[in-house]
Amino acid sequence: MPVQKKCSIIHLDLDAFFASVEQRDNPLYRGKPLIVGGILKEDGKLSRRGVVCAASYQARKYGIHAGMPIWEAQQKCTEAVFTSARIRYYSLASRQFFRICSEYTPFVEPLSIDEVFLDVTSCQSLFGPAEIIARKIKRRITEELHLPVSVGIASNKFLAKIATNLGKPDGFFILPDEKVFEILSALPITKLWGIGQKTAQKLNRSGIFTIKQLTQMPDIILQEILGENGPKIRELARGIDNTPVRPSEEIKSIGREMTFPENIINKDRLLKIILDLSQHIGYTARKGGYSGKTITLKIRFHHFQTIQKSTTLQHATNLDDFIFQRARELLNSVNIKAPGVRLLGIKLSALQRGKQPRQLSFSTDQDREEKWNALIQSVDKIREKHGQYLIQRAALLKENDTISQKNYK
Repeated sequence: MPVQKKCSIIHLDLDAFFASVEQRDNPLYRGKPLIVGGILKEDGKLSRRGVVCAASYQARKYGIHAGMPIWEAQQKCTEAVFTSARIRYYSLASRQFFRICSEYTPFVEPLSIDEVFLDVTSCQSLFGPAEIIARKIKRRITEELHLPVSVGIASNKFLAKIATNLGKPDGFFILPDEKVFEILSALPITKLWGIGQKTAQKLNRSGIFTIKQLTQMPDIILQEILGENGPKIRELARGIDNTPVRPSEEIKSIGREMTFPENIINKDRLLKIILDLSQHIGYTARKGGYSGKTITLKIRFHHFQTIQKSTTLQHATNLDDFIFQRARELLNSVNIKAPGVRLLGIKLSALQRGKQPRQLSFSTDQDREEKWNALIQSVDKIREKHGQYLIQRAALLKENDTISQKNYK
């Protein structure tokens, strides 16, 4: 079976990431079936709304997984412990995770907040073979971040990810080329990239359940079932993946959403939430060196009817006030009526990088603009050092007692 032998690829995946961060930070959660994603109501009780963001491995034994409704997770495990998501803590751990990885190779491709590919082919003369590099990274993540991470090593990205899954949780698995046929053969076809539930059902109806069976099917049958994706999927089934590790691509948008434990109809309260969302988005954009021209407001009503309204600016911005003012105009154009709003979100898109444009505030006075930008930079520095909620707008002081980032997605 032909297998690419050009690269040394490492795949790393932080196990049950959100839940692992919570168990690390709170000893009371350790060893228990922990579910991250519950929304706490003002009375401190858990709302049945929302979905599971993450489940510890103790909770997964009960069949609980990400995306499952909270009420269903409660039924599956009555002794489960629920906690709301703390996004900024996960983001901090993620940045530390990627920082460690980037110290060994410039070829770092994040797949998500907790998963990454590394190409260490050209770095082994400095740090040693791929296995040595991977063990160093795993040890540092354990010692510095106190988080479990699974590691897979192979000659391409697809096989490296397969290797990681074979070693989970908190594992370390090397998939050598000579073992590829043996290991891939028995795996289900759903392990192949590009095989979703519907495609798997089509293949199952043709008697194809394993990767080995797929490799044995005539091209004409695979082409009929898989269409233009057929050749690529057949190559993956043979362990061939020529996709390079691509360093992080430019993000297309920066957004925040909040699901409420109870419907909100009061527009003043919705405006406070929009102000809080705008503050998060502005800070995130500035931190990444982005500004954006399009602001989108997302509103989901009680019966899951969702609308989105957008406005495009003449000049890109990343300032909280500018984002808030435009989002407020969009909210004012919507008729909010009973039984109210269950989700609110804002997105900044049409992003640009580099130096911020001059026209960022409502004032035409250049001195005032410079003072405003200087103030924002000072506030950002304080937040980075002491936490995002040390400095707050007066309008949000009481509101953030109940709407802090714990409910964000």
